[in-house]
Amino acid sequence: MDANVPSETLQHQSKLMETISKLFNNNQLSDINLMVNCKLALKAHRFVLAVHSDVFKSMLDSERWPDSVDHVVHLTEDEDCLAHFEEFVSYLYSGTITLDTENVLPLHVLSEKYNVQELRESTQSFMLVNVTSPSTYNHAITWHKYANLIGLRQLEEECLKFITWNTNTVIKSPDWTLLEPYQLSALLQRSDMVVEDEVVLFQALVSWLSLHPNYAEEMLAHIRYPMMPPEKLFDLLSPGSLPDSIASYLCRESLLVYQAHVLSMETISQRNNMAANPFTMRIYTSERFSQVWDISGYKTMNKIALSKCLSTRHFQLKTEWNVNYSPKGHQILNYTHHIYLPEVVQDDDFSTLTVRLGSCEPADMKHTHKICILLYQCINSQWFVGDVQTLEVPHTGEAKINDLIPLSKRDRYISNGTMKVHLITQTNWENEEEI
Repeated sequence: MDANVPSETLQHQSKLMETISKLFNNNQLSDINLMVNCKLALKAHRFVLAVHSDVFKSMLDSERWPDSVDHVVHLTEDEDCLAHFEEFVSYLYSGTITLDTENVLPLHVLSEKYNVQELRESTQSFMLVNVTSPSTYNHAITWHKYANLIGLRQLEEECLKFITWNTNTVIKSPDWTLLEPYQLSALLQRSDMVVEDEVVLFQALVSWLSLHPNYAEEMLAHIRYPMMPPEKLFDLLSPGSLPDSIASYLCRESLLVYQAHVLSMETISQRNNMAANPFTMRIYTSERFSQVWDISGYKTMNKIALSKCLSTRHFQLKTEWNVNYSPKGHQILNYTHHIYLPEVVQDDDFSTLTVRLGSCEPADMKHTHKICILLYQCINSQWFVGDVQTLEVPHTGEAKINDLIPLSKRDRYISNGTMKVHLITQTNWENEEEI
C-alpha cells in the first residue's frame, strides 16, 4: 500500500462480539436445537458451536453423525453439569463467563468434554487459586477426587496439601461428608494432618459415618485414642451423645486413654508398641501442644531476634521449649573500636529460627522431640496454613532452620503488617525393640 494514501484500521471486535452474543438462544438464523437430558432446550447455530469446539464440529458433521441432519440434537450430561450447560453455551457466543466455587467444576467438566481449551485452562487455574476458600465455599475434597480421576496432578497435589494442613477448615465444609472411603482412610492414617485435637477429628468422623455407617469399624480403627484429652473423652461418653455402635467402640478404647494419662510410659510400653500410630502425635493446634505467634509491625521492625517460651505436657512428660526467631534477618554491630562508626559484623536477611529444650522431665524416657512451624497466609481475610516446616530437636544443644521464610517469598505470609507463625510441639516414643 502506498504510504501516501490515507488509511485507517478499524477495531470493531467488541461490536462484532456483541452482535454474536445476541444470537445466543435466539431464533434468528438458528439452524439447530440442543436438547439436554430431555429437560433443557436451547436454540443454537452450528457455525458458532463448531468454531469453538472440534467435538461439536465432529458431532454436527452429517457424514460422521447421521443424527446431525435433524434440527434437534440430543445431549446427555451429568446432572451437576446440566444446571450450568446454558451458561457454558452462552460463553461460546460471548467469550464471557463468571466463575465461582459452585460452577467452576461443572464448567471444567464441560470444557474438557467438548475440548474448549481456553475455558478448560481458565477453570483449572481458578481452582488452583481458590483451593484456599472459606469452609462454607471450600470444595478441596471434591476437586481432589476429580483431579485424581482425570489426571490433573498439580490440582490434586494442591488440594491434598490444603486438606492435610487445614483439616479444621475442611471438616466444616459441606464437602466433608462427600469424602470417598479411600480418601478418608488415607487421610486418617497421616501423621502430618493439622487438626485441633483427636477429639475434633473423631467428631468429624462421626458426622461422616452418619452417611456411611457400613465403614464404622474400618474408620474408627484409625483414630488415635490415647491422644484424646481424658476430660473431652468423658464428655463424648455422656449417655446419648453418640450412636450406640460408635459409643460401644469408644468405650472399648477408653481404658487405654485413661491408662496413658495416668500410668508411666514404661508401664504402658509393656503392652503397647509406643512407636505405632495410636501413640504418634499428629500436628495438634490445641493450646496443650502449641502457641500462635503473631508478629505485628513487621514492615517497621528492625532486624531483631524475638523469643518465645512454651511449656507443654504430653502424658506424664513435661517439656519446656525456648524458641528464637529473627523474622527480618540479623544485623550485628561491633562498637569496640569506633563508638560512633560501629563495624558491621553481620547483616543478612535470613529469617533464622532456633529451638532449644529448657527441660524435659522425666529425662530418662526413650522419646524424641520435634517442633512443627505452621506458616499462615491471609486469603480473603482468613488465615490458612500455607506451609509447614518441621525440626527435630535434640535433648541437648539447639536445632536450627537457617531461613524459615526466604525473602523472595516473605510477602505472601504478611497481611496488614502481621506475620502469623504457629509453633506446634511433638513428643514421640520409641519402641523398646528398636532401641
